[in-house]
Amino acid sequence: MIYILGGSPASAGLDTTCQEKILSSLQSLQDQIAELRSSTATSSTAATAPEPPKEKRIAKELSSAIHSTVKHLRDQTENAMEWNTSLSFTDIANRRVTDEVVTACQSDKFPAAVVRKAARIYFASLKRRSKMVLAGKLDESKKRQRKVQRKHNKAHSRMNACTTSTAITAEEKNEATKILTVDFMSSEETGQETAGSDNERVPPATIFKLRPLPWRSDRANSIIASMDRKAQRRSSDRAKEMCRKRYNGDPSTRQPPPSAPAWAVKELS
Repeated sequence: MIYILGGSPASAGLDTTCQEKILSSLQSLQDQIAELRSSTATSSTAATAPEPPKEKRIAKELSSAIHSTVKHLRDQTENAMEWNTSLSFTDIANRRVTDEVVTACQSDKFPAAVVRKAARIYFASLKRRSKMVLAGKLDESKKRQRKVQRKHNKAHSRMNACTTSTAITAEEKNEATKILTVDFMSSEETGQETAGSDNERVPPATIFKLRPLPWRSDRANSIIASMDRKAQRRSSDRAKEMCRKRYNGDPSTRQPPPSAPAWAVKELS
């Protein structure tokens, strides 16, 4: 037994118990400090760790190959097969189709894992399309897509006419390009023009009803009309024949873009 100087055996025993408690408390404190340091180090590493790279888009070559393979499997006269979009991609009923797609499309450039991932994405798009058909929304979706595409086509045609023109100055081109964007293109809705009573066999022709932008200034309208004339002169005879009839309908309720130059927008009364 260890005695503390000047103490009795009883007091020495008490002192030993106190020492053990103190040592135990110190050990507990050291464990807490070590745990705190570890936690701090982990948080610091997580904060400074770089973000994972974003997934790359599927290569157009691979996407086209998958689409063609799926169509071939569906249309072949013998042993035709296709995905069942009412089931999951990994369902056993769909695995055979997926395996055929992977076998047909994999290469050194596109390993099996990459092809399978791309096939899953295509399957998901077919599944969404199937749901839209069942919900009766596919036609509405197609109309919206065609409407947006027509605006993009007009913007591209007018921008091309501007950049390739030799009749306008560089300053005028710079000014025009500020409004030859999709935001400044009027929307077009499709309609039908019935044939005359003398020739009822002729199917109705598709026409476009323009939704003019009432906030577009006269100066902006003049520039856009000028680009249309330039694009029309460059068009082939076939393109001119294919040009659909257009007429003005109700004004658009779309607001001007925030980035529009002041001269291109007029105040509405």
